[in-house]
Amino acid sequence: MIGIFDSGIGGLGTTSAIRKKAPHADIVYFGDLANMPYGPRPTEELFHLTLDAMMFLRAKGATEFVAACNSVSVSVITPITDVFGTSQTRIIEMVGPAARALARHTSEDHILVIATIATVRSGIYERAFQQQGLSVEMLAVPLLASAIEREVSSEEVQHIIAPAIQKAISIQAKTLVFGCTQFPFVREELLRSFSEREYKIDVFDPSDAVADEAVTMFDVSGSGTIHFYVSKSSNVFSQTVRELFGDTVQIECVNEISG
Repeated sequence: MIGIFDSGIGGLGTTSAIRKKAPHADIVYFGDLANMPYGPRPTEELFHLTLDAMMFLRAKGATEFVAACNSVSVSVITPITDVFGTSQTRIIEMVGPAARALARHTSEDHILVIATIATVRSGIYERAFQQQGLSVEMLAVPLLASAIEREVSSEEVQHIIAPAIQKAISIQAKTLVFGCTQFPFVREELLRSFSEREYKIDVFDPSDAVADEAVTMFDVSGSGTIHFYVSKSSNVFSQTVRELFGDTVQIECVNEISG
């Protein structure tokens, strides 16, 4: 069974991408809404949140994992695998698959990655893209993830993303990379802003790249079951699950997940 975790709805896009490519895979998802957002949190705290999430998912039957949160980078994943044992824990994070996939499709260096503070601070995107012969510019958009989770107005979203639009145009970016799994949920607002400025840019969502690697690395045979757990109830989360996976999917709220 594949265990997928994120601080909120962001990982649902990645889960949907995996489901489309592997409809028979058994999946269990944990959204840590009680501790959302992960972006501003220090590495040590992210380590403990990630450890708790993975222990919870493993107790639910997960044997392979997707860290569907860019803030949970290699600096967190590496000590986690040390705790579980690298031979027993297969885990895919978001950044490596993104860099590898994008390198196969472009040789352009005009790439802007928008992300959370934690992801920008980690330097993980720069290192991953350098390994693929690409360089990137980074920009933190600290309020966007939580705004998406709260389903704020389009006007507020436009205000929050304005610096990203300005940055992309100022560096003549050809590709905009979503370095946070929540960000694809405002894809249309971003594209509309670029269109209003008559600026053409490709937008890259790492979810498909992660799904491709999951299908290759993980056991995707099964009965196609999918279970959702959250550490705090959310109307936005419930609505998004229904839109992506149908009305019959159940979501269980758990107050304590630490193992």
